[in-house]
Amino acid sequence: MNQDMGREPAAIDTSVAHSARMYDYWLGGRTNFAPDRELGDAVERVIPTIRAMAKENRRFLGRAVRHMVHLQGIRQFLDIGTGIPTENNTHEVAQLADPSARVVYVDNDPIVLAHARALMSGTPVGRTAFIQADLRDPKAILRHRSLRETLDLREPVGLVLVGVLMLVPDADDPWQKVTALLDALPKGSCVALTHVTADFDPEAVGAVVDAEDEGRITLAPRTKDEVARFFGDWEPVQPGIVPVMAWRPDGPAPADPQAAYYWAGMARKRS
Repeated sequence: MNQDMGREPAAIDTSVAHSARMYDYWLGGRTNFAPDRELGDAVERVIPTIRAMAKENRRFLGRAVRHMVHLQGIRQFLDIGTGIPTENNTHEVAQLADPSARVVYVDNDPIVLAHARALMSGTPVGRTAFIQADLRDPKAILRHRSLRETLDLREPVGLVLVGVLMLVPDADDPWQKVTALLDALPKGSCVALTHVTADFDPEAVGAVVDAEDEGRITLAPRTKDEVARFFGDWEPVQPGIVPVMAWRPDGPAPADPQAAYYWAGMARKRS
């Protein structure tokens, strides 16, 4: 069963690059425009492996959702900063493991809403919904009717924050925004996130920050300690905060886990 907001999306500005469309370009998608590709190519000139890094980030999402379903017993998810629909979206992974799983997607980009029908083709017994909202306003997300109609906040929720917190500058206090979300979730809930970092290659990531700033995109890399703050006092799920490629890989351990410039981790609410 699918839910929609029932309104037309806001006007989409394709004259400037957008982080979601640039990410779509790196993943080989088609929902991107010349400014997105131009800035994406500029980043790729600085970090030639950026496309592989984007795919590693996406693979983490699948591993994290499967872990929450199979090992944490979670059957409902809140995915914030979902981005443009692609393969192995959260509801596809969750509902493959349990067809009755429920997922609410949140994104502030109107182009994502424009493609929501493709994203929300869930199972007949599962439920999906999309909310056009901003991570910087957690109260609006938590109060939204579609969230309340789809998720039961008395039962554990899997909060997914993959590749989104890096788009919120320190001035907007992303830690406080995440804390507001975590405080609203019940015991047994989990949060999984990835975050770009300059810890592995400060020079290259610094150059990307400059390039994206020229393209009017905020990119705020953070250290491992800064990423750890997002989890608050929740219990870390092994292996803790590690390079994204090293978080419970499906195959052999990567030869160079720092080849993708993201920290990744998961934590569980004990009480």
